[in-house]
Amino acid sequence: MKQFIRQNSWFIVGYFVILTVASLFLLLSNSETVTLSINQMHHAILDEIFKFTTHFGEAWFGVPICVFLFVKNKSWGITASIVGVLSTLITQFNKHFVFDNALRPSLLLKDYKLNFVDGVEILQYNSFPSGHTTFAFAIFTCLALFYKKPWQQLFFLLCAVAVGFSRIYLLQHFLRDTVVGSLIGFICALVCYWFIIEQKSNTTK
Repeated sequence: MKQFIRQNSWFIVGYFVILTVASLFLLLSNSETVTLSINQMHHAILDEIFKFTTHFGEAWFGVPICVFLFVKNKSWGITASIVGVLSTLITQFNKHFVFDNALRPSLLLKDYKLNFVDGVEILQYNSFPSGHTTFAFAIFTCLALFYKKPWQQLFFLLCAVAVGFSRIYLLQHFLRDTVVGSLIGFICALVCYWFIIEQKSNTTK
C-alpha cells in the first residue's frame, strides 16, 4: 500500500490538497456563495475555455480513451471501462432516486443577477452529485494510475479539476455537487485499479 501511494503520490496528494481547500470553502462559506463568486468571474475567453473543458466529463471523450487504453493494454482498458460505468451508475442513481429534488444554481439562485454562457443548455434539476465531475475524475484518475510520471499525474489532475470548476462556472452545479462527484470518481478508480491491476501484479511477483 505504501509503495502504491508513493508511486501515485503526485495525483493522490494533489487531489487531497484540492479536496481540503474545497472542503474549507464549504465549511467557512457555502456552495451558493462560492457559485455566485465564481459566476462573477465571467470573461469571453474563459467562457470558451470552460465550454470546451466541460466536455471532458462526457462519454464522447471517455469512450475513445477507454478504447485507446484497451488497445495499449487490455487490463487498462477493462479497468477504465468498469470505473467509468460503475461511477456513472452510482452518480445517476443518487441524482435521480436519492437526491432527485436537488435544484441547480439557475433555479435556486434565480433571484440573483447571474451570468450565463451563450450556447450552454442550462439545466434546473438533479444537481447532486455532478455527473460530469464524477466521470472526469473516474477517467483521469485511471490515466494518472497508468501513467505515473509526475508531470503526467499533475496534468491529469488539472484536467479533472478543470471539469469540476467548469460545472460551477457554467452554472450547472454547486461546489458540493462537484466535491462529492470527484470523490465518487476518485474512489471508484482507486478501488477498481487496486483489485483488477495492483492485486494481480502482486500475485504474479
